[in-house]
Amino acid sequence: MPLKAQGIAKLKNCRAIIRKSVGFDSVDMMAAKTRGIAVCNVPDYGTEEVADDAIALAMALCRQLFPLEAEAKTLSWNINISPKLRRLSTLTFGIVGLGRIGTATALRAKALGFRVIFYDPYLPNGADKAVGITRTHTLDELLAQTDVLSLHCPLNRETRHLIAERELTLLRPGAFVVNTARGAIIKKTAILEGRLSGADLDVIEDEPLHSAEEAATPNLIATCHAAFAASSPRSKCAAHQPASLWQR
Repeated sequence: MPLKAQGIAKLKNCRAIIRKSVGFDSVDMMAAKTRGIAVCNVPDYGTEEVADDAIALAMALCRQLFPLEAEAKTLSWNINISPKLRRLSTLTFGIVGLGRIGTATALRAKALGFRVIFYDPYLPNGADKAVGITRTHTLDELLAQTDVLSLHCPLNRETRHLIAERELTLLRPGAFVVNTARGAIIKKTAILEGRLSGADLDVIEDEPLHSAEEAATPNLIATCHAAFAASSPRSKCAAHQPASLWQR
């Protein structure tokens, strides 16, 4: 739940607000600062899970897994979406925000054969060389080259509606968009116009979807803000595993 100025004003003895997530956009930062309350996050929370999810969503779009699954369940094999089936090595994977999750996603996309580019105005020179991908110096430059756009920046005044109608028109023909960051980075009305070849949204502005019309948006796959989630069954059983050969 958002923690706004009215709620923060009631925190008489609070010294710190801890967000159990990477993002802290749900906290009124100015109100907290005014009262001398530190706002903290967990920077490496869900890094691997969200990166895995972003790649899974991108793959679902590039290989049209959901339309093909729906077709198979009609007991038919008419593949009407062949033009949308894409060879990964011919595609450019554009990343906005090369922090922890963005970097993890970039490395996964690179391993799958995508050409990977990124835009992040706050990284020092040489960040691109460290991971072996290509840097673009403006958002428009990135969008003009991108077949699969994946968002990995925080939500703040600068990034709210960073992707809207104009930006979507700059993408290459047949482009796909993946958002596992924060919903309002993409303007909801723009993305739900259904003009893209496909959009995969784990997060949506003013989530969840609010109407049957929104849910029926063409070429839209929506999941439930769950990219961060994962269980760790191995950790529960580690103490009971037999010693390895090296320990015997």
